[in-house]
Amino acid sequence: MSGREGAARLLLALVVAGASCRRLDASHTPDPPPSASGATARDTERAISSTPIGGEATTWRALVRDEQWEAAWRALNALPDRDKSRPELRYLRGRVALARGDGASALALFDGLEALLPLLAGDVERRRAEARVATGSFVEAAEWFAARSGPAPQLDAARAFERANDPRRARAAADHVVMADKKTRVQEAEARAIRVHLASPAGDTERADSRWLATQGADLPAAADALTQVAKLDPGHPLTARELLVRAHTLAEAGRIDDALRAIELVASAPGIEKLLRGERARTRAQVLFRARGRWSEAARALSECAAAGGQDAAEDAFHAARALSRADRDEEAIRGYEDVQRRFAKTTWAEQASFFVPYLRMLHGEWKECSHGFDAYVRNHPAAEQVREARSDSALCKLLGGDARASRLEFERLVEDEPDPIASARLANMAALAALRDGDRTHAVTRWTDVARSRPLSWPALVASARLSEVGAPVPHPIEPPEAPSLPDPPPLVVAIPPPADLLHQLGLEQDAEAALRERESVLTSGAGARAHEALCIAYGQLDRARRRYQIAQALPSSLFAAAPVARTRWAWDCAFPVPYADAVREAEANEDLPRGLLWAVMRQESGFDPDAVSAAKAIGLMQLLPETARPIVEELALSRDDARLTSPTYAIRVGARVLHKLLDEFHGNVPLAIAAYNGGAESVERWASRAPGMQLDTFVERIPFKETREYVPRVMGSLAHYGYLGAGEAGVPKIGLALN
Repeated sequence: MSGREGAARLLLALVVAGASCRRLDASHTPDPPPSASGATARDTERAISSTPIGGEATTWRALVRDEQWEAAWRALNALPDRDKSRPELRYLRGRVALARGDGASALALFDGLEALLPLLAGDVERRRAEARVATGSFVEAAEWFAARSGPAPQLDAARAFERANDPRRARAAADHVVMADKKTRVQEAEARAIRVHLASPAGDTERADSRWLATQGADLPAAADALTQVAKLDPGHPLTARELLVRAHTLAEAGRIDDALRAIELVASAPGIEKLLRGERARTRAQVLFRARGRWSEAARALSECAAAGGQDAAEDAFHAARALSRADRDEEAIRGYEDVQRRFAKTTWAEQASFFVPYLRMLHGEWKECSHGFDAYVRNHPAAEQVREARSDSALCKLLGGDARASRLEFERLVEDEPDPIASARLANMAALAALRDGDRTHAVTRWTDVARSRPLSWPALVASARLSEVGAPVPHPIEPPEAPSLPDPPPLVVAIPPPADLLHQLGLEQDAEAALRERESVLTSGAGARAHEALCIAYGQLDRARRRYQIAQALPSSLFAAAPVARTRWAWDCAFPVPYADAVREAEANEDLPRGLLWAVMRQESGFDPDAVSAAKAIGLMQLLPETARPIVEELALSRDDARLTSPTYAIRVGARVLHKLLDEFHGNVPLAIAAYNGGAESVERWASRAPGMQLDTFVERIPFKETREYVPRVMGSLAHYGYLGAGEAGVPKIGLALN
């Protein structure tokens, strides 16, 4: 936790009733004053001990936070016996033992803890059941899980009953999971797999389960032997051609392209092939290839063949054939393909989209007149289309880069007024100012840039505006204005106590559990805070070394809190919106990889919203949203343990992500915006875009980035980086961007 997060106004008041509470690593302190929640140090949880633990607590707590279970186990076992026997440390040692797979030790440590830690009683019981599974006491564990509602405990019950050789009760628990309303797809797959493996003899339900796993669940671990099970349980009815196509789509969605193509190969000899629509197998293969990275030319050929065969999907296939050609860097052929879609399928939505992508590709190749005319035609012909605003902006940019500054200026000025998003509007205003400058109106350009720099402080548009003002020799405003003097005195500092058991979990280093426990008790924190409810929540969560919930709360804060430099009455909001979790790991990684201060936080803020368990649709994992295939060579380079699952560990993800950013900064000669663009869009893509932008400067380059996601990503991360820089070092910490691409 950083110094600013641990300031006195964020006082942690451990709430324990029946006796004076002591921190695990500090001497006795008086009861805190009443907090926003109305809680004091005399609450419902009884005192766990009156004997403090020495300074070595710092070591084991950090190891627990970092999920280094073996090292944490050794550090905890090195404590004096009087400390190890304390209820809270018995609980923690049990948790660590369980994480190490040592069920016997965990079972002994959890024995009788419910009475000593009543607010953790439910969790103790659950952990004891997990320990019983680890020690082979399957029946006792299964019965505990079976008595709980919900798909998660019922699935645990099914697993345990299966291992206890009790197929009847395992089947009953699996049935509960499959019938549950709020089950996940993974939970359903495992429950169905349990029913399949228990089948003796197999009935219709088990046969249906095996087919579901082989088709709709084909990508999941529980379906690894699904094809074998179909052949075993229903030998007379192999998967039909239609089912194999469903299997192919499922596998392709998960990125398992080769497996999907193998499924399509089986379609030719599968029963029911005569029931497929003409060309359906070929089209599925083409769609699968289109999803595969690096097989764009093959996909284009397959989609073109489908389009040539005709049918109701011919327009869509022709359009995607052109998209595949473009992704294969065969843009001239792609343009001809898009033009062909416009001619052959003029009245379809695919023709509309094709008429946008023709000038779009012209723009990427610096054909400024052609792209301007093409976008203008798109706007005229499709005034209600979804991409009209983007087409107008791209047209104005093409005019600017093509030398028609006056027309560009007029269009950008109209766009500024029409754009509802303030940051997007400021980006357009910067382009309008650049057009005005090239149109000979320096005064207007300077006025525009000055207004952007002042009105959108610490944003990407403000950084660009400041760079442009510096370039033309105009005064550059401060990165952010000082706050106006308040008409009323500042309110007194808000002292917020973390309610139990979140306080204890936090003290033990179990930050994820503490955050979850605090989430369940937010009403306790806000009940006495009145209009300062958000402040109370932000202060409470700010005492944890996690930031997922803090960041979520910050999204509801008014922008007025960030319009001027932070002061005592607004600092809580800045700390909430721009938190600094895992500070030790981040600062070590920044130093080791020579990264700009705050870059790691800025990236994780945008990538995952500070959620260590985040998994994207593209299978990117953790705080830094790393793809396993991207992470593996970095992990090897850093000599870390090779385990994709560890990407959800904050410290592990931070180390790997920091090295990725270091390499990108090296590749792009320290140009932070380009490295950020490469982190999102890929280094090869950024290099290709830059090679087609001779003489272009950074601000226009960013506005011309082809991928909309990356085009929005760079300004967001750079804006966060500016805020982190300011919070860390004042004006000196705000990044200054250079306008040159190289």
